[in-house]
Amino acid sequence: MKELILNLTYDVLVILITLAVAMFVSWLKKKLGVETIKRIQGELATKQELATLAVRFVEQVYKDLKGEEKYQKAAEWLVAQAEKVGLKLTTDEVKGLIEAALRELKDAFGEEWAKSIS
Repeated sequence: MKELILNLTYDVLVILITLAVAMFVSWLKKKLGVETIKRIQGELATKQELATLAVRFVEQVYKDLKGEEKYQKAAEWLVAQAEKVGLKLTTDEVKGLIEAALRELKDAFGEEWAKSIS
C-alpha cells in the first residue's frame, strides 16, 4: 500500500512539473514574441521619424536642388543618422521611408508646400 501511494505521488508530481514547465515555455514564447514586436515597432517609428527629419532637413538646407539630387541628399543623411543609432537600412527601405515622409508632409502642408516649391 505504501508503495502504491509513493508511486501515485510520484506520478502526480511528474504531471504537475510537466504542466508547470509547459506553462512556463508558453509564457516565455509569448513574452519573447511581444518583446520582438515592440522592438520592431520601435525601430520602425525611429526610422519614420528620421526619414521625416531627412526630408525637412533637405528642404531647408538644399533649396537650390531639385528632384533626384534632393532625394540623394535626403537618402545620404537618413543612412548616416540611422547608422549613428545602430539601425541598418536597405536601399528599398530608404526609398520607401523618404517617399512616405514626403507624402505625409505634402498631405499635412498641402498648398503651402506647393507654393514654397514654386
